[in-house]
Amino acid sequence: MPSVRAQYARNVLLEHQVRLAMSKAGLPPLHPPSPRNINGKPIRIGILGAGIAGLYAALLIDYLGPESGIIYDILEANPDRVGGRLYTHRFSDSPNDYFDAGAMRYPKIPWMKPTFALFKFLNLDNPKSLIPYHLGDLRGNNIRHFNNISISSARLEAASSRGDFDPFATKVHGLTNTIDDLVGHKLDSFKQMLTEDFQKGWEALMSVDKWSMRDWLALPVGDPQRAYPEPLIQYLETFTSSTGLFDCALSEIILDAMDFDYQPTPEWFTVQGGGDVILNAVIDRLTQPVRRGRRVTAVAPIFNEAESTRPIALNVTTTSESGPVDSEYEHVISTMPFGCLRMVDTSGLEFPWELETALRTLHYDSAIKVAVRFKTRWWEKLPQPQVGGASTTDRPTRTVVYPSYGIGSEDATMIVSYTWAQDALRIGAYTHNRGSEQMLLECIKRDLADMHNIKDMSVLDHVDYKIVNWYGDEYANGAFALFGPGQFSSMYSRVTQPIMGMFHFAGEATSVHHAWVVGALNSAYRSVLEILIHEGNLAMIEKLNSPDCPFPRPHEIDCTLTMVQVAIGQSHQLSQSTPEPATPAIQQGTWSLLLR
Repeated sequence: MPSVRAQYARNVLLEHQVRLAMSKAGLPPLHPPSPRNINGKPIRIGILGAGIAGLYAALLIDYLGPESGIIYDILEANPDRVGGRLYTHRFSDSPNDYFDAGAMRYPKIPWMKPTFALFKFLNLDNPKSLIPYHLGDLRGNNIRHFNNISISSARLEAASSRGDFDPFATKVHGLTNTIDDLVGHKLDSFKQMLTEDFQKGWEALMSVDKWSMRDWLALPVGDPQRAYPEPLIQYLETFTSSTGLFDCALSEIILDAMDFDYQPTPEWFTVQGGGDVILNAVIDRLTQPVRRGRRVTAVAPIFNEAESTRPIALNVTTTSESGPVDSEYEHVISTMPFGCLRMVDTSGLEFPWELETALRTLHYDSAIKVAVRFKTRWWEKLPQPQVGGASTTDRPTRTVVYPSYGIGSEDATMIVSYTWAQDALRIGAYTHNRGSEQMLLECIKRDLADMHNIKDMSVLDHVDYKIVNWYGDEYANGAFALFGPGQFSSMYSRVTQPIMGMFHFAGEATSVHHAWVVGALNSAYRSVLEILIHEGNLAMIEKLNSPDCPFPRPHEIDCTLTMVQVAIGQSHQLSQSTPEPATPAIQQGTWSLLLR
């Protein structure tokens, strides 16, 4: 079955385009290619950001080869590293003495195909590089520590099977079933409709798209038994996500559940050595270097004095050690997180109000990972060893992730706290200086001791630590996109629409697969496709869509819908432009035959 997220993306775009087609103005035409192509001049692309989206866009351009007529620069603001939110921190050169501060696990399900195809292209699809990721300890030893009570996963499952639905003695009213069943009672009807009759499910989902998960749980919807009291909603949120995450879109929760209820249960993998292995393998294959320390400060249109109907290029201003640098590009692919892009002067591009609103309001979640290098792998030596998986608690630590790599080795690095949403925002107050960080570490150690029943605190003595606060990172400005109520249906079409067909938006926020590497890859693929459509390069579109291409077209991308998005983006008129003469509505013709 195709990804429900992919079907969702196509429906959002289709409905947006149908509304425009039915309007008085109708759909705009697709502009013909620029005359410069006839003269054989190269098409220059400025890729803003060297995260995995930017690097993948460059990899696709290199795959198309010199015959595409495209050359590129990769401009990265961070002077110290590349990779964006694909980031591995290494405590030493020892093979397992690291942790992934960003992406760290990959489920092998159909819509993750672009990620695993990239692994294959980079020669990482082998047992030494791609190793199993354990979502849970195989013996059920992972711990659930709530209300000052610790229970193993196995014991918790046994309690549920005998009808004990409040094993942590919370006395919350309404715990009449398991957590999964209580949540499923409210969501399963949507999941069933989307699976059996997508159009019917789509209509049902759109009818509640403006609601949050919290709203939906609290509403009776014609059945008084379906109205959950607030204490029960808080309980479910505490045990299934992070504090405040139920305020995100109901559709986001349902789509996420659809992705991870995939049957049969998929295999999960992680890359031995961390995400840096992926980055380095990509960079080694690129024909152009990453230009680090080049912070973008402005993007503005460039007009031909003799022809001012449309800009002929975009000027990108960056700062560097030697001062401001201006570079001219026919296209710009911005992979910058929206919070970072908002710091760039794009006033000359005159973004429409709806787009500016999307860039300002699309919700990015907060996340913090705290990793500690211990003296020993104490968690694997407990009476109930923790071998992979994660333990959770209502304490500030919230989630403890035991590494799936280096099991049984001497390297003793572990993510001692992984938090999102309000949980991350709160401990983020203790990540600004050494003194407050030490206070946070002591709090986490107390939580670890209580969770694991450790009496001798010297077991938790550490050698080193690292805290990564994604909302405290000026090059990230947030951990990942997590749309709020109504934002998918109202804004997704805006951030997948290239301004003038020249300024393209990429990054996981512009994909339906938020917070995943595959979302970044999909957005980069779409941006390159948009450029080829704008330039009328049919041969390269055919090469990119060929079954022989090592980079498969993502499920969420429909070429015809993308073509129309480009045409809509091309119609963006700047105030300093000379109005173009009226042209007929978009013609399908050769384009439709090829792009389908």
